[in-house]
Amino acid sequence: MAKKILVTGGAGYLGSALVRHAAAGGWEVRATRFEREPVDAPAEWVRLDVRDETAVRRAAAGVDCVVHTAYRHTGPDVWSTNVDGAEAVARASGEARLIHLSSDLVFDGTRGRYREDDAPRPVNDYGRTKAEGERRVAAARSDAVIVRTSLLYGGVEPGPQEQLVGGGHTDFFVDEIRSPVHVGDLAEALLELAERDDAGPLHLGGADDVSRYDFALLLGADPGAIRAARTTPERAPNVSLDSSRARSLLRTRLRGVREVLGR
Repeated sequence: MAKKILVTGGAGYLGSALVRHAAAGGWEVRATRFEREPVDAPAEWVRLDVRDETAVRRAAAGVDCVVHTAYRHTGPDVWSTNVDGAEAVARASGEARLIHLSSDLVFDGTRGRYREDDAPRPVNDYGRTKAEGERRVAAARSDAVIVRTSLLYGGVEPGPQEQLVGGGHTDFFVDEIRSPVHVGDLAEALLELAERDDAGPLHLGGADDVSRYDFALLLGADPGAIRAARTTPERAPNVSLDSSRARSLLRTRLRGVREVLGR
């Protein structure tokens, strides 16, 4: 009998990749959406707001694993979605395995190569919502795994950085260092985690640490058409992730962006 998985934010960039990979891997998939249309993948789609604990509890009924990918990056609902929504999903997930997606932006960026036991010190409002979301999830479900990841790319549709490059954006930071991860690699790693019992923070970043500027070049930006920019105090400069623990635990390889793009 196939195992059942619930993906919140299933129509989002990571969520849609996870829905596709889970279905291809034999999972019975249920996925939530809020504003976006469902993706073309074999799944049971549920329209709900992740802040509605009762609705989430109904959606999570009977599943073996809940992967919470839904979030807001900007707008008036950032705090309530990323914090209250994360807590609602954690409380409503029952006895299902819970995987909560967080961000490298919970760190202040003063050092880079952050490990799981480094204390979150976000420098902007989005990072603060993700850090508080982590705290609420851990308080509600001590057995949850909290996955911190980085810039995503390589999906069926262009990701945010790919959209910037393809849309003719010109200024890219040379001093903002991240650990980009292919969205398919991340989806496979999450599905592997769904069948394990690890708990607590786990970093799932790609093997290469690159600047936003170098990432743009790797994605095909014309070096003569883009400019090197510098970060402002509201941006964490180096939030690269040390993902060595994940490499020791998982079969799935989190490839570096240079390997994936062949440049």
